[in-house]
Amino acid sequence: MMKNNDETQFWKRILLFGIGVFLLMFVYQYIYTMFFKPPQTKEEVTSQQTIKKEERKANILEKVEIPQLMLGTFREKQEYAEKVQVNLGLFSLEISQKGGKILRLIDKKYGYDLISQAERQLKIYPLELFTGNPELDRKINFGEYEILKVKDKVVLKHKELNIEKILKYENYTLKLEVKGLKKPFWVFVGTYPDDEAFYTHVGPILYINNQLIRLDVDDLKGVNEFSGKIALSGEESRYFFKGGKGNLQKIIIYKVKVGEHWRSFTTLLYTEPIILYYGAKDYARLRELGLEDLLDWGTLKIIVKPLFIFLYWIYEHTGSWVLSILVLTLIIRIFMFPLGYKSTVSMLKLQQVAPKLEKLKQKYKDDPVKLQEEMMKLYAEVGFNPFSGCLPILLQIPIFFALYKVLIITVDLKVSSFLWIPSLAEKDPYYILPIIMGLTMILQQKLTPSPDPKQALMGYLMAGIFTLLFINFPAGLVLYWTLNNIFNIAQNYFIKDVLLKDKITTNNKDKGRRK
Repeated sequence: MMKNNDETQFWKRILLFGIGVFLLMFVYQYIYTMFFKPPQTKEEVTSQQTIKKEERKANILEKVEIPQLMLGTFREKQEYAEKVQVNLGLFSLEISQKGGKILRLIDKKYGYDLISQAERQLKIYPLELFTGNPELDRKINFGEYEILKVKDKVVLKHKELNIEKILKYENYTLKLEVKGLKKPFWVFVGTYPDDEAFYTHVGPILYINNQLIRLDVDDLKGVNEFSGKIALSGEESRYFFKGGKGNLQKIIIYKVKVGEHWRSFTTLLYTEPIILYYGAKDYARLRELGLEDLLDWGTLKIIVKPLFIFLYWIYEHTGSWVLSILVLTLIIRIFMFPLGYKSTVSMLKLQQVAPKLEKLKQKYKDDPVKLQEEMMKLYAEVGFNPFSGCLPILLQIPIFFALYKVLIITVDLKVSSFLWIPSLAEKDPYYILPIIMGLTMILQQKLTPSPDPKQALMGYLMAGIFTLLFINFPAGLVLYWTLNNIFNIAQNYFIKDVLLKDKITTNNKDKGRRK
C-alpha cells in the first residue's frame, strides 16, 4: 500500500514540474518579446506587406471573369463616323469618339498601319475595356468620348460615365492609364498586323516566368488563359508588334475564325498602368526598351544575333545597309582566304595529273573498287585533297542561313533602297540582280580549275538553279551572294596570277618538255 502511494506522489510531482516549466517558458517568451526582441527591419516589414499584398491580389485575380468580346453581335453594325487624328511622338493615331478606341495607328517612320483588316472586319479595336459586366462593357466601348490632346498625351473622357483613358507618349511607347474604373479589368490589344510572314513567327508572344514563348495559332484552343509572372505579351508579325509590358499577371488569348483563316486576339489584365508598344520591331528602339528578343532570331540564334549586332553596328556608323553587307562579305572572304588558297592549289595539282586520271579510268573501268584505290594513291602522291573544295562552301552555309534570317527580320531594310531596288527586304522587282548573280557564278566556275568536264558542267547547271532559286529572295541576300561571287573571282585571280604565277609557269614548261 505504501508503495502505491509513493508512486502516485512521484508522478504528481513530475506533472507539476512539467506544468511549471511550461508556464515559466511562456512568461519568459512574453517578457522577451515585449522588452528585448529587436524591432522588425524595414525590409522585413516591406517583405511581409508585399507577401500579404500578393496574396490579396491572387484572391482578387481568382475572381476575375473571362471577358466576353461580344463578337458576332451588334458591334458589327456600328459605324465610326466621328474620329480625331492625333500625333504622339513616332505614331499617328485615329481615335473614334464612339468607344474611345484606336481605328488607325501608323508608325510614321515606316508608314505602316498596325490595325489589321481582321479587326476592321469584326469592328473590334485596341483600347476597348472589359469588366465582365456586359451592360457596363457596352457603355464603356460604345458610349461617346471627348478627346483632348494635351502636349505629349491624349485624354479620352467618357461623356456619361466617370471614366478616363489616358495615352501618354514615353520613349517609343504609349503609357495607358485608366481612371474611374474598378480594377482589375481587361484591355484589348488586338491581333497581329497584316505584313507578310516570310518564314517568321506570326501570332501571340509572351514573356512568362522569365521565359519567352512564341505560340502557334493552330495550337491554340478557343479561349487560352495564361497566368504567372508575365512581363510582356502581345501579337507579332514579321516586322511589327502590338502589345504591352508591365506587371500583367494574367492574359487571355482568343482564337477566332475571320473569313477562311484563324486569328489570335490578345487581352491584358489591367491592375496598374500598362506600357503599350505598337510599332515596328526596330532594333534601335527595342534595344533601348530592353525588348531585343522581340526579334525572331530563330533556331540559329547563337549565330544570328551576333551577326545582326555586327551588321547593325556598321549600319549605325555608315548609315548604309549596302555597306554593311559589303563589309561583312569582305570580312568573310578574308577569313576564308587560307581555305580558298589551299583549295585552288589542290585543284591545280589535280589538273596536272588529269591525263593520269584518265588512263586509270580506262584501265580499271570494269573494277570500280580498284579504280578508287588507285585514284586515292594518285591523290596522295600529288598532295590533292578531294574535300578541299567543299570545305569553304560548307563553312559558309551556316553564315548564309544566319544572314538570311537577319535580312528577313530587319525592318530597317524595308526602307533601305539600292539603285533600282526600292527595298532590300523585298525581291528585285525587275529580276536584274538575280541575273547578275547567276552570271557571276558562271564566271566564277569558268575561272575555277577543274580537270573534269562533267564537274564543270555541274557548276554551270548550279548557276542556273541558284538564279531561279534566288529570284524571289530578299534583294539584300541576293546582293550578299553576288558580292561573295565577285570577291571569290578576285581571290582566284590573285591566287593564280600573283601568288602561284611562277609555279604554274614552271609546270607548263615541264609539260611542254615532256611532249
